[in-house]
Amino acid sequence: MKILMISFLEGKLAEKHPTYFVIEVGGIGFFLQIPLSSYDSAQEVGASLKILTHLHVREDIMALYGFMTESERDLFKMLILVSGIGPPMALKILSGTSIADFKRLISGEDVRGLTQIKGIGQKIAQRLILELRDRINTISSREIKGDLETEKINRLDEASAALTGMGANPLQARKVI
Repeated sequence: MKILMISFLEGKLAEKHPTYFVIEVGGIGFFLQIPLSSYDSAQEVGASLKILTHLHVREDIMALYGFMTESERDLFKMLILVSGIGPPMALKILSGTSIADFKRLISGEDVRGLTQIKGIGQKIAQRLILELRDRINTISSREIKGDLETEKINRLDEASAALTGMGANPLQARKVI
């Protein structure tokens, strides 16, 4: 069985909204649903953009999802393989926490922390931990290489974890920092 996938799109950012982009490629506007983290890292409308994609096909719909980093796309693909998690829930998870924080929650088997993400109840949190704990470390939470950059990111992660521990939404904590 062959799988046809659009790996990425490169073109002009025609529309930018918190939940979707429209990318113009060769006179065609591609509608891509995105996580909030991709929205935050994209440039302004009219700028040239390369975005990684995942084409999700069901018998009643074809949907294109966009991601600014390989890590986001890899985690999305992993999430949609979990029983009961579809693309909309996977986007909510990516929008509700950073990849590093999500990995930490899964590795630490933190059901309470996972339920802080909008749309995740206790049963889904337990299922996520059960199905992902052995595979979650295959997802890279770092897109930047280098000792100084890694040290800087570690400090940001620590500050984010502190704010999250005090009750802040993980994504909002990252934005504040």
